[in-house]
Amino acid sequence: MKHTPLYEVHVESGAKLVEFAGYEMPVQYTSILEEHLAVRTAAGLFDVSHMGEITVKGPESRNYLSKLIPTRMSKLEPGKGMYTLFCKQDGGVIDDLFIFMVEDNNYFLVVNASTADKDFGWMEDHLVPGVSIENISEDTAKIDIQGPDSKNIMKKIFNPGSLDKLERFRFYYDTFSGSEIMISATGYTGEAGYELFISSSKAEELWNRIITEGNSEGLKPAGLGARDTLRLEACYSLYGHEINESINPVEAGLAWLISSDADYTGKDELLRLKNGGAVNEQVAVKLTDRGIPRDKCRVTFKGTDIGYVTSGGFSPLLKNGIALCLVKKETVSAGDTVEIVIRDKGVKGIIVKKPFYKYNG
Repeated sequence: MKHTPLYEVHVESGAKLVEFAGYEMPVQYTSILEEHLAVRTAAGLFDVSHMGEITVKGPESRNYLSKLIPTRMSKLEPGKGMYTLFCKQDGGVIDDLFIFMVEDNNYFLVVNASTADKDFGWMEDHLVPGVSIENISEDTAKIDIQGPDSKNIMKKIFNPGSLDKLERFRFYYDTFSGSEIMISATGYTGEAGYELFISSSKAEELWNRIITEGNSEGLKPAGLGARDTLRLEACYSLYGHEINESINPVEAGLAWLISSDADYTGKDELLRLKNGGAVNEQVAVKLTDRGIPRDKCRVTFKGTDIGYVTSGGFSPLLKNGIALCLVKKETVSAGDTVEIVIRDKGVKGIIVKKPFYKYNG
């Protein structure tokens, strides 16, 4: 299995390691519950260096990207990032990603670990003159600090004035230990925080510095377990669950990403789906009976199967089971009671408005 630049730190910390996307990654250090609540109340530190990073440069880079994504490129300007998708002609999702505009003709993409090679290959297949792309994942470490106290901790290390001016989805470059570091006000937890990109050779030093400065603020290292429960409470999609090559963005509640006027891949089908053509839709379910829903569990309404769970688990904040489900369109609405079949037993839950936890920043 592959290892991130912080592997030895995780081993020394006594983290429980699991395989994820071909990497040996920490799933937890103490407990998922403790790490989850630390992010909600103070701050948590995540190693997400397994994620993929790709640069896109050249005079045709903007036009090139506009033909790969359904989101309008005019949302971007230097120093700003946005969430978007790569889609197939049939509307299925190849991957979800972030695009950061560094400057004119210079973009920085962050893609999922499990799809990084597939994404790069797809981008190569659509390459045009005037554009160069490079997969810099091996040389790039990604460390996320998330939670209400993350800014206070970051100010002990980086320029306080720059951090105070940094708005959500914006980023800037600073230096750490003689190396350039990209600091972005983005995240995957539903909390204010930062995603940090730096040379892999500096990852361990940066991690240890943040841990040291964050001890008095209640910061804790957090693993993939807490990252998943946090994003589920915030109703953020996980590739392979809420979206994949068979689930389109409209069904996944991401129709708002379809906004471009450019001639992008899958445009006709995505517009058809957005204009009422989708068969399924995403709903959020909060269990009223005891139980922990998991992906692929069946969802029933008045005794009839209407769909399945795409992501489910126990919410440390709400203290009960929650789930994102893909169901037949317009069969249920907020307030309806459904059953999620867990170990052949129907467990009652109620359809609630998304998200379970509103962004706190």
